[in-house]
Amino acid sequence: MNKIWIIYIVAAAIILIVDFKVIRDLPKINRWFTYIFLLAGLGIFAYALQISRVVYATVWLEKWLSPLVPF
Repeated sequence: MNKIWIIYIVAAAIILIVDFKVIRDLPKINRWFTYIFLLAGLGIFAYALQISRVVYATVWLEKWLSPLVPF
């Protein structure tokens, strides 16, 4: 599992290195969104690796939205 973490971190580092000039020239809010999306991807990746039974977002949404569906 550590190998997978290293692969993800290296991939994120490559993305940041290759796109550093573009990210640096973005407006501040876009830079924050870029970093937030990378961190969210890391969080989802970690969740999928750590939990033996993954609950997908669509299943979670279905449980929340099912009372609102009339059929």
